[in-house]
Amino acid sequence: MELFDKSTIEKEIKELPSGILTILFDAAVSVNITSIAIVGGVVRDLITKSKNQNYKIIFNDLDLIIEGETSTYVEELQKVLGAERIKVIRNNKTYKTSEVIIDGTKVDIASAREETYPIPGENPIVELSTIKKDLPRRDFNINAMAIELKNNRLIDLFSGLDAIENKKIDFLHQSSVLEDPTRIIRSSRYSAKLDFHLSDQALKQIKDTIDIWPWNWHIEDNTDLAPSALSIRLKMELELLLKSKYWKNALKNLQTCEGLKIVDSKLQYDTRLIEKIFIAKKSNIEPLTALVYESNNPISLANRLHLNQQQKEIIEGACRLNKSLRDIKTNDFYKNWPPSKWTTTLEEINVNESSFILEICRENSLKEYLKSWLFNWKHIESPIKGDDLIAKGWEPGEKIGIEIKRQRMKLIDETTIF
Repeated sequence: MELFDKSTIEKEIKELPSGILTILFDAAVSVNITSIAIVGGVVRDLITKSKNQNYKIIFNDLDLIIEGETSTYVEELQKVLGAERIKVIRNNKTYKTSEVIIDGTKVDIASAREETYPIPGENPIVELSTIKKDLPRRDFNINAMAIELKNNRLIDLFSGLDAIENKKIDFLHQSSVLEDPTRIIRSSRYSAKLDFHLSDQALKQIKDTIDIWPWNWHIEDNTDLAPSALSIRLKMELELLLKSKYWKNALKNLQTCEGLKIVDSKLQYDTRLIEKIFIAKKSNIEPLTALVYESNNPISLANRLHLNQQQKEIIEGACRLNKSLRDIKTNDFYKNWPPSKWTTTLEEINVNESSFILEICRENSLKEYLKSWLFNWKHIESPIKGDDLIAKGWEPGEKIGIEIKRQRMKLIDETTIF
């Protein structure tokens, strides 16, 4: 099926340099690459735009698939374009992929391949193959189409055109979720972005696979043993979802299909999860940090997802803060505490300000005290400094620090009305 010629594609995607597709095709012919095609979201978006001219294509990069070695092809592009026009960013020999920048445009190049999953959820074993055999390894019908550059022919093996027409997303085979559970996260993100819905078969596959839990690792097991699709790759997909423009609907979709169970059961049933993350985002806290903190075991989940050290410190601090507040609430004495007592107590816990915000987002019953310290008491300084006391005859030493603190606490109590 003829869909778009090269000039039409470049016209629809204004970010593409003029004539770039012809250069890419000619370079492939020069090194005897038997077939080269555009794949991925660009194909989906071009088809959607052809059916709805009001649809706006958001272009990030051009995905190419070739029947041949990427390293050989990239070397040919370097000869044709010259160092001033092409820059190689990444070259992964294991997965036979390359990332280059051509005239300011990012182009991802991959050798057509087949993947087998020796262990569900782990990284696959890769073998070179053809474009038609490559497409079945992809996630959804709407993303498993290709435009062959030799004759502008659309390769559509899984009724992607019909899926776009009916706004329906489906997995490509019955083992999709088993092999890669991160596809659950992606399906929720795409359905929110495109305003599509998951097919009944896709929803059933998600629910049935999670209920069976076919993976060798379970959530309560050692986090170091978690497969990639339930740890580091899961983190990457969650970050993409939470940073997207449509993250609220995507997260709602994820809860609707019960997909958050692969992350944490408490998150799955939290009816205020979106609201909590929204508040955290407004306070410049990374949404994934906020999501993880709302889980049943935040520290364990942070380790499983390989969060960075700063994220872990914020979560660990919030957990310490939460425990201290639970201890405080064991009796009613705190109800008579002056602001100075609250300030001393909270500052002794010694946690990141972001940890306070996470606990405030959680609607802790003592949140008004947390907010008072974070936005008021914390910023009140002693009206007298060390130099002032020394000028009055005080000897340098510990007593000066005690007096400065006393003066600060006195001022905090005097300027606060409960």
